[in-house]
Amino acid sequence: MSKEWSPLTRVIVISICLLLTGLFIYLIRPLIGPLIVAALVAYVLNLTVKWLKSRTQLQHTWAVSIVYILFLALFIATPGILVPVLIGQFRTLSRELSVIEAQIEAYLTTPVVLLDRIIYPEQLWAYFLGVATESLTPATEDAVQVLEATSISLVWILIILVCIYYLMLDWPGLRDWLIGLVPKQEQTDMYRLLDEINVIWQAYLQGTLVLMLIMGIVFTVVGLALGLPGAVAIGIVTGLLSMIPELGPALAGILAVLVALFEGSNFLPISNFWFAVLVGAIYLVVMQIKSLWLRPLVMGRFMHMNTGLVFVAIIGAAVLHGILAALIILPILATVGVIGRYIRARLFNESPWPQEEVLAMTHPAEPSDLNLATSPLSSAEGSE
Repeated sequence: MSKEWSPLTRVIVISICLLLTGLFIYLIRPLIGPLIVAALVAYVLNLTVKWLKSRTQLQHTWAVSIVYILFLALFIATPGILVPVLIGQFRTLSRELSVIEAQIEAYLTTPVVLLDRIIYPEQLWAYFLGVATESLTPATEDAVQVLEATSISLVWILIILVCIYYLMLDWPGLRDWLIGLVPKQEQTDMYRLLDEINVIWQAYLQGTLVLMLIMGIVFTVVGLALGLPGAVAIGIVTGLLSMIPELGPALAGILAVLVALFEGSNFLPISNFWFAVLVGAIYLVVMQIKSLWLRPLVMGRFMHMNTGLVFVAIIGAAVLHGILAALIILPILATVGVIGRYIRARLFNESPWPQEEVLAMTHPAEPSDLNLATSPLSSAEGSE
């Protein structure tokens, strides 16, 4: 048997490993965001894979392939469904702009008397048009950069889609590999810890689905009450986009206002403009209620977190690190809390879980992703 490392050698090796890990993360930092997105989607789809396997007894590879193909078909079909709708909206927009253009031309040809001076709006319009043309010239020159950015975005989408498939395919093996990195006597605790973390993320998904359902129902009812054309479709879109903090509600509100502006109300006797103002005001008020009260209340109850902490965490993450951080900040905070509690218990030589909880919490007999029976530790013990 080789000689054990001295404490100094262990400190040096750990320091070098941490340094190399930090350097590696720094080098791949542009890839971290897409990988997080791929992992989130893979985690959600993996729940469907587990459900399908439990109902059909399919092999893991076949179940993953079926779920992934369905997801890919939905991902590809969605733009195909939305594009005709968008084309129709753009045609309506074009007609509205033609009417506005005619009104502007009529206004520009009418002189205005201001303080005994005659002002020709046509001359002012020509001046502002010249300024706008000069300011837009650099943007025209940057068209190549815009095309390049679009191409890079498509490449990232392709990378995310490929990563989703491989993460789904290797999910159980990846879990066992990570747990295999810790000492053998600690692996039982790691499986138990993963069990708690899995409960946290499932609670987060359940809270998000409930929030989406509430927002979809509320805005469907509001749209129908106001006579908003396509109220059911807009309500569904609003519910789906509500999962994205701040940005999603804003996009849904813009969509509703545009429909109200171009189509008007089915029965309210007001102009399209004031109907759009009414719809925008209602969306603004309801979205503020959702951000300030409903989301913290729903997510706080599902994840057993303080509602004030939920609100501050989401807003702070969105302001400091963007939408992706706001999307995952709550389960990450809860996960850090569980890991921190475990580390504290081990540092003070306490049991991470009370004895009665350990006895009450048993794993099911059938295989599951977090079942101790499938862990390398239990397999080794069973063979002895």
